[in-house]
Amino acid sequence: MLYLIGLGLSKNDISLKAVETSKNCEIYIERYTGYITDDSVRYLSDLLKKEINLLSRPSLEENSKELIQKARQKDIALFVEGDPLIATTHKILFIDAKKQNVKIKIIHSSSIITAAIGESGLDFYRFGAICTIARWTDHYKPISFYETIVKNINLNYHSLILLDFDEIQQTSISLKQIVEILKNAENHYKKNIFSSKKRILVMHNIGLDDQIKKLIALSDAENLDLNKGPTLIIVPAELSEIEEEIINSIN
Repeated sequence: MLYLIGLGLSKNDISLKAVETSKNCEIYIERYTGYITDDSVRYLSDLLKKEINLLSRPSLEENSKELIQKARQKDIALFVEGDPLIATTHKILFIDAKKQNVKIKIIHSSSIITAAIGESGLDFYRFGAICTIARWTDHYKPISFYETIVKNINLNYHSLILLDFDEIQQTSISLKQIVEILKNAENHYKKNIFSSKKRILVMHNIGLDDQIKKLIALSDAENLDLNKGPTLIIVPAELSEIEEEIINSIN
């Protein structure tokens, strides 16, 4: 049996169900975004009194077939941050296991997406499509995310924007870079959605003790100093009276 087990938003979010399930499993943990540090792995290992094998996202993708084959012979638990089946990698793992007639079970937990929407105070039903701003390089400068934001704004939907994460540095793209990318996207599409006074909701380390929520003008965002950890931003649509009251209380 292969278990995909969500760890939620912090090392302390592991559920009793996950603890009980993993007792008889060979355990792997995928370290990709967020809080999974060496200390977190040691904490979970001590809690479960078991060795935990580390996997990066690339190594998980490369060795997924081997993991599935192991699950044919014994119980394997794969710990992932947040909630399983949010990431495409885990969906593919689920599909491949099913195709090979290997039993697979999901143990859910909280997700950064639902947590961020809840913490924002904005109406869940008014969020449009989610997009990601990727890290730019000299030869890779994608701006297709901007089309999603434009569509959401035209429909008066809020936009939740994930920021590319550096697994080694354990940080998302800096807000200074985000502002620069947004300005370049504006110039390319010849639009003016993100004026200097446009407010965005910056959300950093959501669910952790040092979480930051800041409703801030775009012109001031690049000066916001953030520590390590995942960051996302929300571009609010036109706010209802209740949303306006809640979101203005954040600061």
